Amino acid sequence: MNSYALFTDVSFNPKLKFGFGAYLLLPSSFLEIPPERIIRTEFVGLIRLRRFEDTSSTRLEVQDLLWALEDFQKEGAGSKIGTLEVYSDSLCVAGLRRRRSQLKTNSFCSKVKNRLLKNASLYRKFYEFHDVLGFEVVKVTGHVRSCSHDSIQRLFSFVDKEARKALKLYMKKDDMLVTSLLSGKNR
Repeated sequence: MNSYALFTDVSFNPKLKFGFGAYLLLPSSFLEIPPERIIRTEFVGLIRLRRFEDTSSTRLEVQDLLWALEDFQKEGAGSKIGTLEVYSDSLCVAGLRRRRSQLKTNSFCSKVKNRLLKNASLYRKFYEFHDVLGFEVVKVTGHVRSCSHDSIQRLFSFVDKEARKALKLYMKKDDMLVTSLLSGKNR
């Protein structure tokens, strides 16, 4: 049976309510490579990126994971998928399995206002994927000094950096367009 490791992370702009999600899917055997032998350039091309709009930081973390799980399921269609471990620094993602019975008991409504939770549809989709794929979520500590990286932290840092880089480049491109428009160069 195949075993996989899925690393997910996001970079979010709260002012503009959008961000980038990133993920890296690898066979779990890559986790056995000593961290000093894991070279960033060998993995960057495998990281997938996607822009999400009209979102929040928590929503973005779940949206990114669902996108990655959907791709994983599509790519494994018709074959024995095997086991999957998801590595995320999101407290929300890491806590969803533990919160399942309480969320279902409350029909995905808040206890205080008895209104449907904003992310209820995403949480339901998470549980659907979990029921089919049976993955485990492993909480990773984000932004750890590189000298203390193990293989998991090192691979996770690549995903983190690519998500932040994508947002930064997008914002820079946007700033250049605004500057160009204001100076009248785009007439």
